[in-house]
Amino acid sequence: MIGLVMAGGKGTRMDAKEEKLLLQYKKPVIIHVIDALKNSNCFSKIMAATSNNSPNTQSLLQNNGIEIIKTKGDGYVSDLNTALSCLQEPTIVVSGDLPLLDGEIIKDLVASYDGGAWQKLSCHEKIPR
Repeated sequence: MIGLVMAGGKGTRMDAKEEKLLLQYKKPVIIHVIDALKNSNCFSKIMAATSNNSPNTQSLLQNNGIEIIKTKGDGYVSDLNTALSCLQEPTIVVSGDLPLLDGEIIKDLVASYDGGAWQKLSCHEKIPR
């Protein structure tokens, strides 16, 4: 299974270009997300989708050994489709700006995977802890 981090946006939610480099405690939030995926020990590979909208984020990820899928930066759905079209394994997709994500949450998500396509948790479901 692949862990894919979406990290190529324009930072419009926070009104800041490269928002994934903000919100630092000990490290940029994007690295917290990468570490959560790594700490889950659930993935054969961890990758990130980036675009020209986020060159510093891309450099940081590459310097941390994360394989990059380049997208056009045309929007989340378009970039997600581009990234997923490159992958041939089941993939869990997470945003690069989730500072509360941790390895246990990822393990719970992976445990709920039943092998089907387009699986998601609804906004109203609680992940068992």
